[in-house]
Amino acid sequence: MTISDPRSISRLSTHLLLLVITIGVLSSCSQPDDSQVIPSGPAGQPLEGFARAAPGTLLAFPDDFGPHDDYLTEWWYYTGNLDAEDGSRFGYQLTFFRRALASPGELIERSSSWSTQQVYLAHFALSDIDRKDFHAFERFSRGAADLAGALADPFQVWLYDWSVEQTAEGVYRLQASEDGIRIDLELKDLKGPILQGEQGYSQKGPDPGNASYY
Repeated sequence: MTISDPRSISRLSTHLLLLVITIGVLSSCSQPDDSQVIPSGPAGQPLEGFARAAPGTLLAFPDDFGPHDDYLTEWWYYTGNLDAEDGSRFGYQLTFFRRALASPGELIERSSSWSTQQVYLAHFALSDIDRKDFHAFERFSRGAADLAGALADPFQVWLYDWSVEQTAEGVYRLQASEDGIRIDLELKDLKGPILQGEQGYSQKGPDPGNASYY
């Protein structure tokens, strides 16, 4: 890991929470029934036409590490605690979000390489525990013209120069830099995918479809 001073990081703590293998997170909102109006997301965006999380869905890797454009929202996130050789302590977070601008049924073909129906957002944070410093940054861009995007195999998600990239079997490199604050981490997946909830289905509320795959 590289940060704003030259102290080297020698050990990733066990508090990484295995987030390297919870990459593919799909999210959906409430499923309407016949008595309900079509629900909407933030800013009144209709949810009709998007897939929704349902129990019994079998997740398949590495395909499900990648993007799922038929869902409205998904995200890939990493957090961890780090110890430097001199005993200094740090915490980090790197998160990427994908948000659909229109459902797959509303797909409109355009000739421009800047055209997209997906927008990507990212958040990067670093805590210097001993100095009591906290740094947080965010950015967003369209999922076009190679500005931002995600791939399944080999896995990669990026927004400009912030990225997570699979470099070998079970090995992932995290990179982010802003205003002199920088991380460059190599994470190794030692246990493989850990499915939360019911085989990866995590209910978030009482209504059908108010759930995610995790």
